[in-house]
Amino acid sequence: MKSQYQIALVGNPNSGKSSLFNALTGLNQKVGNFPGVTVDKKTGSCKISDAIKATVIDLPGTYSLYPKAEDERVTYEVLLHPNNDERPNLIVVIADASNLKRNLLFCSQIIDLKIPVVIALTMNDIARKKGISIDTEGLERLMQVPVVSINPRKNKGIAVLKKKIAAQYENTHSRPQEDFIDIKALTGDWLEDVKKIGGVESNYQALHLACHATDTNHLQAAQRIQLAALIGENHFQKANVQANEVMQRYQRIGHIMQQCVVESNPLKKAIITDRIDKVLLHPLWGNIILLLVLFIMFQSIFWLAAYPMDWVEQGFSWVSSWLGDIIPDNWLKDLLINGILAGISGVAVFIPQIMILFGFINLLEDTGYMARISFLTDRLMRSVGLNGRSVMPLISGMACAVPAVMAARSIQNKKERLITILVTPLMSCSARLPVYTILIGMVIPDQSIFIFNLQGLVLMGLYLLGFFTALLVSFVMSKMIKASENSFFLLELPTYRAPRWKNIGTTMIEKARIFVTEAGKIIMIISLLLWVLASFGPPKQMQQLKEAYTQKIAANPDNSEALEQEYQKEKLAHSFAGILGHAIEPGIAPLGYDWKIGIALITSFAAREVFVGTMATLYSIGEGDTDLRLREKMHLAKKKDGTPVYTLASGVSLLIFYVYAMQCMSTLAVVKRETRSWKYPLLQFAYMFVLAYVGAYIAYVALR
Repeated sequence: MKSQYQIALVGNPNSGKSSLFNALTGLNQKVGNFPGVTVDKKTGSCKISDAIKATVIDLPGTYSLYPKAEDERVTYEVLLHPNNDERPNLIVVIADASNLKRNLLFCSQIIDLKIPVVIALTMNDIARKKGISIDTEGLERLMQVPVVSINPRKNKGIAVLKKKIAAQYENTHSRPQEDFIDIKALTGDWLEDVKKIGGVESNYQALHLACHATDTNHLQAAQRIQLAALIGENHFQKANVQANEVMQRYQRIGHIMQQCVVESNPLKKAIITDRIDKVLLHPLWGNIILLLVLFIMFQSIFWLAAYPMDWVEQGFSWVSSWLGDIIPDNWLKDLLINGILAGISGVAVFIPQIMILFGFINLLEDTGYMARISFLTDRLMRSVGLNGRSVMPLISGMACAVPAVMAARSIQNKKERLITILVTPLMSCSARLPVYTILIGMVIPDQSIFIFNLQGLVLMGLYLLGFFTALLVSFVMSKMIKASENSFFLLELPTYRAPRWKNIGTTMIEKARIFVTEAGKIIMIISLLLWVLASFGPPKQMQQLKEAYTQKIAANPDNSEALEQEYQKEKLAHSFAGILGHAIEPGIAPLGYDWKIGIALITSFAAREVFVGTMATLYSIGEGDTDLRLREKMHLAKKKDGTPVYTLASGVSLLIFYVYAMQCMSTLAVVKRETRSWKYPLLQFAYMFVLAYVGAYIAYVALR
């Protein structure tokens, strides 16, 4: 049962629907899934008036009530299912005033569902720049529903919209009595029988039951049989009826536009977006600018984050030294400094880079440039068996693979959607960034080539390596997976907008908080577990080791400090963690890794960023010198033969391993959920591990 008034926000993609949802609900939001599917359900509470509190549902964007993708079908089911708990009491249709004719098609379909409707016109400033003037009152009269102009980005018109909603709430009979077009003329009077069988009220709902009788989820078997018989008796031609419906709607919309909309000659009114796109979407200059944008982003991750990262490292080093001086030597001190503090420092030091990465991604989305990237890369995507829509999940994968895999729902072609899901984790996500940073800082010189920082160039190279490998794997999979379904790529390019710096700042802070709380939990748990495994071992062996070094120190008191450090290293090597590491060392030695790296590889399969926390714990316990930073401890690490652990060869080998390896349990879980099978995540894990091992081996042998 519905607990309160429910309002659904619907509209075309890029119409301002999400901005309105945020303006209405503020921070009173929650995200879940619609029942039975994996599509996100965003809901929030909103106070419409003193007497009305509503639940607002942000439905996935769609262009019409003829769904093609899974997210569009969710909108369809919510609005067409007569007994759905999610079905709204009122619908707010967000319409782009600068593309009103196309948006009114969807509005007219919603109106014919006979659910109370309010039309909210957005993008009014862009319409004015195009020379478009809209008579809102006339549009309201001809559409027979309330119409209000809003700007949710600037919180304008929201109060008027709430008044319109409140008026609809108080007058439940305010919905149009006549259909927008004569629907029965398209089918015949037998549509009344469809209404009775399906238990629906409007002619348009009945038409959709006739069109989708075999794949409408809420119909029972008996209803499907009755509808199938009725459709057969009346020789119902679905495709013809749908085509005639759209044509008739556009005919009436054309008459409405003539009476309510004044538009100057579009050939004389090119807005700034069109002029910018001539450069940014140029086949040559557009791609050069795209590479430049990515280059600036990766350079900034090193350049802008360098100082705050140094401050964080110095702060933790000072705290570790201070605690080491004031706390007496015991297991609690060891746990606090080498377990808890080392784990926290492994998280905190990379917060500046995480914030900068998400800040840049949000900036690209907010300005409208992200959609242009899809357009620019469509030809490249098609050459490997995908299309431009695959770019959005791939780019989102630079932040996190979990939402990126879920973003593939917008791809209508099943084969292309599956391939996109399988290759998206090859994109370097933010969890890899801490690993890249610490390894690049150790094995790549901090020097400039012309004006470009070499470390920033290597970082960009790692991201490009993941991207082009994803394209290569996509090409191979497109040849292996057979499908007869054809695909097409339609994309509406949003107008360029000034970035909302406050929103970008809020996003950066929120992503940093999520990184600390979500990744931090995993890192802390594993750091504490590692501390236990690295501090304790088989009792008999540990006792013998302690007695041996006690005798050595007693015999050489002048050399006690060096012997104590040697004892700590031997103690770590004989601990449970050391035993496990040495057991897997033969398998990773061909890649140039020692047993400590082996431990980090194992823990990283929970989450990639755990690598840094693992190193922090192992080297804190093994080295004992709290004054040194983690990078300095790793730089000084030696193998048994006295050679450095981290050389150019081993460092690059490890970087390539982390580019390719599937080390994220959350991603595997969401791939299973999206594909509804364990076959694909297991395939994904296997091929990515093979790529990682072979690629790392080749790199090590080539650079050794």
